[in-house]
Amino acid sequence: MQKDNGFTLVEMMTVIAIMAIVSAIAIPNFYSYAAGMKLRNAGRDLYSTLQNTRMNAIRQNVRWAVRFNGAASYQVIDCGTDNTCGTADDDNSGASIRPTTNISQYAGINMTSFPARVEFYPDGTSNGGTINFVDSRGRTSQVVVSVSGRVKSS
Repeated sequence: MQKDNGFTLVEMMTVIAIMAIVSAIAIPNFYSYAAGMKLRNAGRDLYSTLQNTRMNAIRQNVRWAVRFNGAASYQVIDCGTDNTCGTADDDNSGASIRPTTNISQYAGINMTSFPARVEFYPDGTSNGGTINFVDSRGRTSQVVVSVSGRVKSS
C-alpha cells in the first residue's frame, strides 16, 4: 500500500485562489495606510522643528524663526544676538539660516496654507500661525502655533 505525501492540484489551486483574494483586499489598504503615515510624519516633523526652535529661542535668549518657502519647504533661522531675522523676502543678512527641509520627501503631501514665518521670542511666546498639510486623497493634518508659543499637532 502506498501513502500520499503531497498535495493534489485542486488543493494547490484552492490555496492560490484564497491567497489572491486576500492580497486583492490587503494591498489597497496598505497603500492607504502608507499615505496616512506620510501625512502624519510630515506634521510630526514640522511639530518637532517648531518645538526645537522654541526651545532654542528660550535657551539662547534670542529670537528664532521658521520661514516657509512656498508650499514645498521651510527653514529654521537663528536671528542671532542682534535679533535680525529680516523679512521673508530678503536674504536675512545677519541671521544664521539652517538647511532647508523639503516637503517633497513625503511624496503626495503638500502644505496648503501657512504663514510666511513663525517667530519664537526669548520668553517662549510666538507670533502664532497655522500650517495645513493635505495628501492626495484629500485627508488633512494641521500644526497650530498659538501666540503663547504652544505648538499643537492634529
